[in-house]
Amino acid sequence: MKDFYRFVLSVIGALSCLSAYSDTYPEVIFDNSLVKGVYAKSRVVYQGQSWVENLNHHLLVSDTLFFTPGNALSLTYRSAADGNWAVDLQYSRQKLNYKVENSDFLVMKVFVKSEHTKAGDLPKIQILQKGSETDLLLLADFAEDFEQNTWINVKIPITKFRNLMANEPITAIRLVQNRAGNRTHQLFIDQVEFLPKNVSHVKLSSPAILSSAVAYDKQVHLQWQLPLTPSIRYIKIYRSEDNKEYVPVGIRPISMQSCLDYVPDVNRSYYYKIAWVDYNYMESPFSAVKEVKTKRLEEHELLDLVQSAHVNYFSENYDINSGMYLPFRMKERALVSIKESGNAVLSMIVGVERGRINRQTAVSRISRMVFFLSKAQNRYGIFPAYFDGRTGLPDYRSDEASYDVVATAAMVEALLVARQYFTKEDEQETDLRNRITKLWEGIQWDKLLAPGYTDVLVEKISGVDSTRQYPTLGGINESLNAYLLAMSAPTHRIPLSAYENGVKYVDLAYSSYYKKMDSLVRDTASFVRETFRLAFNPIGGKDLLGLGERVPVRRDTMLYGERLPFGYTGGSLLEFYKPFFTIRPALLKDPDVNFEEAIRSYIKVRKRRDNEIGVGSTNSDIWGFYQLNDTTGSYRINPAIAPSSMFLLENEGKRSVLALYDNFGESFFTEYGFRAWLDLRNNDVSDEYFSTNQAAVAVCLENARSGLIWNLYKDIPEVKQLLAKLFERR
Repeated sequence: MKDFYRFVLSVIGALSCLSAYSDTYPEVIFDNSLVKGVYAKSRVVYQGQSWVENLNHHLLVSDTLFFTPGNALSLTYRSAADGNWAVDLQYSRQKLNYKVENSDFLVMKVFVKSEHTKAGDLPKIQILQKGSETDLLLLADFAEDFEQNTWINVKIPITKFRNLMANEPITAIRLVQNRAGNRTHQLFIDQVEFLPKNVSHVKLSSPAILSSAVAYDKQVHLQWQLPLTPSIRYIKIYRSEDNKEYVPVGIRPISMQSCLDYVPDVNRSYYYKIAWVDYNYMESPFSAVKEVKTKRLEEHELLDLVQSAHVNYFSENYDINSGMYLPFRMKERALVSIKESGNAVLSMIVGVERGRINRQTAVSRISRMVFFLSKAQNRYGIFPAYFDGRTGLPDYRSDEASYDVVATAAMVEALLVARQYFTKEDEQETDLRNRITKLWEGIQWDKLLAPGYTDVLVEKISGVDSTRQYPTLGGINESLNAYLLAMSAPTHRIPLSAYENGVKYVDLAYSSYYKKMDSLVRDTASFVRETFRLAFNPIGGKDLLGLGERVPVRRDTMLYGERLPFGYTGGSLLEFYKPFFTIRPALLKDPDVNFEEAIRSYIKVRKRRDNEIGVGSTNSDIWGFYQLNDTTGSYRINPAIAPSSMFLLENEGKRSVLALYDNFGESFFTEYGFRAWLDLRNNDVSDEYFSTNQAAVAVCLENARSGLIWNLYKDIPEVKQLLAKLFERR
């Protein structure tokens, strides 16, 4: 058991690793398919007598022939005179599309498998951007030393692509039919990426250093020591079952100092070694070999592993200057999120309590956040949703200079929980508590009221236009947290009537979840629309969003045998979960609504609905579908919805955690927990993470297991006094 917790600590410990894990760098179009069989982020079309091998219009994947482990794309095609074909390799990042520079090169590795294929049979290539595409180039013109049955380097200067729009994100690389003929050709394609003109070519002469290898269940945690050698691009991982024959099983970017490797069996020995890889894919001498033996984890140990990985997401994804949560990395600035930094604070408290994050490390980072906020631009104590962590300047979205009430409330609420947790009487923790209190006292809640109201908050306020009106807050969502803070504030509080007149009504134009969902996630517009349909649209009811009127939140509905007091929700259950990251539902002693029973009913209805849909899974413990209303009508699983239900339905949530891990752990569970989504219909997984998901799993599991965050919140003196006053007459 001690070894297990040492492993968990080591997973969390590499705090100098500051970049978000995404199996590659943002400039990479393709390096590996995260799932076997097909590459779901490719798109195949053909017509006439031309043809491209595909499965459900996606390219097949080879896991036996590849340039970098563990797989490559298989492109098998016939180019007919009276036909045509095209294949798109889509840029797969949801959060931020990559922008190239004129000095860059588009590089890829091509393996010509068919003996009869000549250079002229290779396809044409172009770059796609939103609403535009470049001219076509002949791939063969840029292939170095063309021959069959070997990996060929293709290197194309970006300046060769005419009609490339400066500063416009790349959406895909397209391969197009070239010379017509009667024969079928087969290529393998790997490492499609944009590289700068000047990279370091320092020879990697020293052996790599594999610090440790620890195995638990089917996961082996590898940790290495990375030197400051500028020519290192990847860490390449080799595995053996007999310490004789080693096979490459993965690569990791240098932003990481550790990783998890999923192995086939438990109760079996494995051997590991690693090598550094430079920009020309030349390898350093191998590290020393580490031997491990896997073992089956007990149920509670698996829950520890899953929870610790989700905490680790926030441990590593932060801006070193401000300490704030970093949604993604950009060349030109370090964009940090106020609201999601609140999630980071709560998750780190969980990590400290579970012994997975050093207490001093957490205090230091949260102190850095508070110091940053104490100097940051604000209006009435309210902050913009995003800042540049390097400069401290606001980053206004859509050029709108606004200050976000919900985001600020989420951050301040988390800091108050931290104030309650870090109670040592030493200099650092005392100073942290004092600084948090000063921020808390500086919010002028009575300046955040909607025109004509004395007890109704607005979603945002403008920094330049005092006449600008924003939707009002209300409903069973994060508005609840903001109202409780505003009513309990030590200064500038709003009246208790805000609970009845603010919380219990919803503005049909309220759109904060749409605008702020998971820190600029741009998965698809349809996903966003679906997720922010709050719990106020009855079945078959008219979509009333945008009318700007306030209506009662109470809408009793029966569905799947359960009473839903707030009507049917077609959106994400996370909207119901988020207020209760901190608030124990039983604290809200409302005579009209039993919040515990209500939320349980919504969870049961969602599970029953998803089980009835049954798209892609026959396991009733795998649920949490949300539908993308796109042309394919695909269904995806949000991996936070079912596991996080543990906070009120312990058995259901626990079974879901274990089912997701057991069935999809190989491609779906990583050092940062479950990926953002799992597409059961298209055999695809996200290559990124949603911060709200990671926080939901980390925090809700902890509340289910110990009630930690709930207990800290209820003991905040100002909140404790408010709840006594608010419900004493009820």
